[in-house]
Order: sequence, then structure tokens, then C-alpha cells
Amino acid sequence: MKIPIQNIYYLLCYAWNKLDEGERVNVSSSDYENSIELYARVILNGCKHLFKKGLEYNYVNRTYEYTGVKGKIDFKASLTKNLFKQGRAICQFDEYEVDILQNQILKATLKRLLKTNSIDVKLKRELWIYYLKFSRVDDLDVQIFHFSQVRIHRNNQFYGFLLSICQLIIENTALDEDSGTYQFKDFIDNDKKMASLFENFIRNFYRKEQEIYHVRREDISWDAFPIGDSKGSLLPKMQTDITLESQNRKIIIETKFYGSALNTRFDTEKYISSHLYQLYSYLRNLEAKEDHSQNINTEGILLYPTVGYDLNESYWMGTHKITVKTINLMSDWKSIHESLIGILN
Repeated sequence: MKIPIQNIYYLLCYAWNKLDEGERVNVSSSDYENSIELYARVILNGCKHLFKKGLEYNYVNRTYEYTGVKGKIDFKASLTKNLFKQGRAICQFDEYEVDILQNQILKATLKRLLKTNSIDVKLKRELWIYYLKFSRVDDLDVQIFHFSQVRIHRNNQFYGFLLSICQLIIENTALDEDSGTYQFKDFIDNDKKMASLFENFIRNFYRKEQEIYHVRREDISWDAFPIGDSKGSLLPKMQTDITLESQNRKIIIETKFYGSALNTRFDTEKYISSHLYQLYSYLRNLEAKEDHSQNINTEGILLYPTVGYDLNESYWMGTHKITVKTINLMSDWKSIHESLIGILN
């Protein structure tokens, strides 16, 4: 499935719940023929914004051999080195500095981009200028676990967006040991990652773009009672991709990022039965819950990306309306936006 780069960028910004931050970097995503150059430009413009605003500083605990006393003295280490006679001591104290993990990750990502193929030489020159601006930040052999160690809060949310792009770059670049350069393998070729991205995009799109429905994931209990010594805990968990609730209406959307929404057998096209069974099971078991007045007639939507054809088919199954719908991720963003809002209308 060939999704335009600018649409992938929108999907990412919504999926990470970072649409405002994504727009702040002022990148025209339609100007790039490959996604790694787009991500490199996002990092570059993001760094420009940070240096204009001021890089984040924080207190870092340091241990130094110090003339005099500063902070907390490590008596054992100082005595071992016989430093007190020299008027020195091993001291531990906090320093307010720029050499913190989030800045180290940004610097490491810039370095990775400088060694990545498929990035224009002119763009690399700009990346090099900002790499040098991180001279007071230590080099870091960045690993995926480093990203979970950064504390993102209200005052540094823009870092959260940039670090999400950094993680995407680090996860999808592989070192060619012969040349010493990195190759970027676009994650859009990974069906599992794209399925997760598609689901998170749809959920956060509805959280941001409409005000009628409360949007969440919902756990649904089985309408089942164990017989004898049978264990109810063995029943698998049911959790919706997206549940939308208003006072008078309830909708469950199950997203499926598949190459086709239909199976073909003996020249006959049919829905993928497991997808339909899953959604119908959610709706039927939901009827027993009493937490919402509309559980008895909750609507269900199977939502696929468009692949060569459009689907918009609806059926009554008992008291539930079920719709099988495709959304064209290859169209312009305005059309995608209107189509997604139109589903709720």
C-alpha cells in the first residue's frame, strides 16, 4: 500500500497525540520523496526551535575530586585516597546543566542521520551545523531503552514529539558494517507496526476532531458463567480498539490494516469472517453490561484502509447495526478528514 509521505506524517502526529507540536516544526511534508528526509527535516527544524527557545537544562548528580567542600562528602572514598591532608575531598553535588538524556538522544540522532544514506547532501550540511551546536552535550550510544527513561511533562512536551521521531529513526535504521553507513528501512513495510499506527491514529483523531463522543478503549466481559469448577479466568480478554460514547449513542470501531478487506475464493469475494465474528462477539457480550443505556443496540464498524476499491456496506444483526467501511489513506488530507467525520454522521 503506497501511502503518501505527508499522510504518514499526519498519521504519526495524531497517533502520538502530538498534532500541535508536529505543526510547530513548520515542515511541508509534500516536499519530500522519501520519508527519512522528511524525518530529518523535522528533527532539524525541531532543533532550530529548541535553540531559539533554549535547550532544556536539569540538575545532574556529579561526583568529583574537589578542593575544599561542596555538596555531600564521600568520606570512605576520600579517606581511601588520603585526600583530606591535601585539602581535597570526593564530593557529590547537583549541577544545573544541558548535558541531560533528552539532549544526548537528539545529538545521537543527528549523528545517525549524518551517516544515513538517502539524505540529500545539502540537508546533511544543515544537520552538521546543529550537531556541532550540541558541543556541551556528551555523545551517547543511543539504545531503545533510553527513550523510556526521559521524563516528559507539560513544560517539555515539544521534546516528547521530537523524541518520538528520534525513536522512529533509531528503530528503523540498520548499520551496514562494510560501508559504515546506515540504511533506513521504512516502517510502512511492517504490517504489525502499521496496524498499531492506524489504530492509534483513528482513536486520537476522534479524540481531537469531535466533541460529541467520549473516546476510549473498553474492556468487555464475557456474558458467561463457569459451570462447576471451570475457571472464568481462562476466558480471553476482550478489548475494543475504539469505543465512542455519547448519551444517546454508542459505537465500537475495530481497525484492520490489511491488504484487502475481502477474501476471494472460487472467484467469489467475502468479508474476512474472523473480523466479523470478533466485532459481533463484542456487541453481543456488551448487551449484558449495564454501564450504558445504548449497550443493547451499540453500533459496530470494521474500518479498513482502501486498497483498490471502496467499501461502505451496512447490515442489521439482531439489534446492532454493523458497517464495513474503507478509508482512502492515499487521498488528500482534507478528504481523509471529511471521510472520518462523515462516518459518525
